[in-house]
Amino acid sequence: MQRAHIKTFMHAAGILPLTFCCAAALDSCKDEAAKQPAATAEAAPAANTDVQAKQLIDYMIFEVGNSLSREADKPMWRELVRDMRNQVEAYYNTLRSTNEDPERLVRIGLFLADGARHLSAFQKAFDIYTATLKDWDALPENIRNGVNGQRLRSFLVNGLASCLMQQRKMAEALPYYEEALKLDKARYKQLAPEEGKPLPTAENMGQDLENAAEDLLISYRCLAECQLFADDPEQARETLQTGQKVALDMKNLSTGITFEFVHLLSTLGTLESRIGQPRKALAAWLQAAGLADQLRKSSSSPADKAKAITLLRELTPPIKAVQTQLQSQQQEASQEQPAQQ
Repeated sequence: MQRAHIKTFMHAAGILPLTFCCAAALDSCKDEAAKQPAATAEAAPAANTDVQAKQLIDYMIFEVGNSLSREADKPMWRELVRDMRNQVEAYYNTLRSTNEDPERLVRIGLFLADGARHLSAFQKAFDIYTATLKDWDALPENIRNGVNGQRLRSFLVNGLASCLMQQRKMAEALPYYEEALKLDKARYKQLAPEEGKPLPTAENMGQDLENAAEDLLISYRCLAECQLFADDPEQARETLQTGQKVALDMKNLSTGITFEFVHLLSTLGTLESRIGQPRKALAAWLQAAGLADQLRKSSSSPADKAKAITLLRELTPPIKAVQTQLQSQQQEASQEQPAQQ
């Protein structure tokens, strides 16, 4: 048996039993939710709410579900992914009818919308994003204004923008990307130290601040990509350069933030290459490759090392192509000089 087949079999052997157990728990929790009365402002949480069951449901949806969704294009997983999504949608509809856990309803709606978008079911994704934004609007004010609530809204409007952009509806996508960036800027400013002071070291940063920094760089990159595809390269460059400055001002970059900085620099290189600035493109790509190589060398996590290696492989072809182009231009210039003399 080939190594790839062994790895696939081992993955299936571990995931399948867990998936079916989670699906059974999901059915059980769905039935219990259907029996619960609708929540009111005065009502206390239901006494028989099974916290462990809910934790298992969350694990199934956000961990196992995400892992399997990435394999959905492989025939051996399609039926399983379809069955899981059907289970999640049934649970989602039950939550919607009982109003038992509004915040969870929003998070699962986001999961389903993202999944539909990844499968190119754009109209379905758009409808779920839109419905979930209305559910977010209905959350209590303290949840909406909290760090997690603001992050949820940013994810939702970013997902709507991506859904539109994938359909080449750039003019409609831009306002959503701009709103996501505005939300992420505000959240980062709320959590970061005072202006002029560097972030804490990666070990002392805290998850909320690290998430805010990563999300902010992602929003700069996504908005710039949309601006570029909307034929506004100068605005896209300005957005990317602003994001680059923000990243450099962070100084103490965690692994996750550094990865997002690499993606931003790679996008900047692509932009410069497309508008005929090979030297600027090369500079951005070389900086991205340098950071990726640092991650490859310093990361203790095998997954992070593999991710860094993948980025280096993606960056190598355009770097070589631009270097060849510049060398060719230099040779042509040196040949023209003696002729002119």
